[in-house]
Amino acid sequence: MKTSSYKLYFFLIPALVYQLIFGIYPLIYNLILSLKDVNLITYMGGTSQWIGLSNYVQTLKDTVFQRTFFNTLVFTGLSLSFQFIIGFLLALLFNHSFPLKGLLQSLIMVPWILPIIVSGFFFRWFFSDQGMVNGFLLSWGLIDKPIPWITSQILPLFSLIVANIWLGIPFSFVLLYTGLRAIPLELFESADIDGTNWWQKILFITVPLLKPVIITTLTLGCIFTVKVFDLVWIITKGGPGEVSHLLSTLSYSLAFNKFHFGKASSVLVIMLCLVIGLTVLLNSIRAEEESSIG
Repeated sequence: MKTSSYKLYFFLIPALVYQLIFGIYPLIYNLILSLKDVNLITYMGGTSQWIGLSNYVQTLKDTVFQRTFFNTLVFTGLSLSFQFIIGFLLALLFNHSFPLKGLLQSLIMVPWILPIIVSGFFFRWFFSDQGMVNGFLLSWGLIDKPIPWITSQILPLFSLIVANIWLGIPFSFVLLYTGLRAIPLELFESADIDGTNWWQKILFITVPLLKPVIITTLTLGCIFTVKVFDLVWIITKGGPGEVSHLLSTLSYSLAFNKFHFGKASSVLVIMLCLVIGLTVLLNSIRAEEESSIG
């Protein structure tokens, strides 16, 4: 029996090899690059030198990085908040039966099904000077000239947030809707007998029982949102200038536009630390909830 159980571990070897090659090795190599003075010349010549934490010091002092870090926090916070709120409201709505429910559920999933490149180019046109938003506002006489949604100094970030909210709603909806379906209907029926209104049922029944799902949704959404790259790169490429960069796009720009591989790696390490910090925070909240229940 023990021999056969050991044989089962051989099935894990492909997954472990995959993780070593595409997960652990790139992570370690990136950490090493962040501690060295690596540019195109030193990388090709193999003459890069260890400089310790100098890349991190220079990165943290860089005003572009500081703005990018702030952009990432705002982008993550607003995107995650609205994705969750809209997804939760939709889950509450679809937890009831009504005509065309299946069709509307399918339409909600469209942003999740479409390739990111399609969604990115759509929103790039949507917010352009000749796009749908400006066309609607001009046709109704609400503005005199097109608003530079993706070419000004402030608006591009919020245009990206709107696009990312649209993309992330299906994810929050699916997880929250699945959690809602698992709550026994008898609890709501008992609440109706006691004269509980709709808001009280949500506040005192739905939310407490859904807390594990809520924290899981926020944790996964946080991880996915912090590392968003393709959507931002397609719509603005971090521009105009560098005002709409996120940590992911800034790292890419430093590496493949400016060939500062060491600094680019340090940005990625900082982004990883941010993700870990937010994940630990959310998981600590979940642990406190479970301990209080226990």
